[in-house]
Amino acid sequence: MNVTWIRRTQCAWHAHGLLHDTMLLVGAYQQLAVRLADGFDEDVFATARTIRQLIEHGVDKMEAYLIAGRLPDTWAAKQREHLTAVIDQTDALMDKARTQHNEMLLLEYEANGVPGHVLERIRQAMAGTDGLLGGIEVMPVPGEE
Repeated sequence: MNVTWIRRTQCAWHAHGLLHDTMLLVGAYQQLAVRLADGFDEDVFATARTIRQLIEHGVDKMEAYLIAGRLPDTWAAKQREHLTAVIDQTDALMDKARTQHNEMLLLEYEANGVPGHVLERIRQAMAGTDGLLGGIEVMPVPGEE
């Protein structure tokens, strides 16, 4: 038993623990995204955004342990691939929920007689409001190029 072996073992232990914790957070993130798909709620969205940031932190920390321990990447690569796929699917659900919510707000504003130039400013503001994914694409108004 030497220092290198101990270091690898400790790093592997921490990386596995972080992967487990991150997978639990991803499960919670998925559940919140499903709730948002059923009906948008700003509080649920804020909670999901916070969990997403925790997931990113966990993944970054896990990567650091894998690199520091110079661990073989075979097991971790499969786990990261699965984790990334699940996160990407959930991010897409979050995008869809936020976009639908934004569109409903724009339609409501339009129905209440908000002028077109104001609607366009609101649309531009909505496109940059999501700190989670770097902006939500707002669907264009029919007839708009």
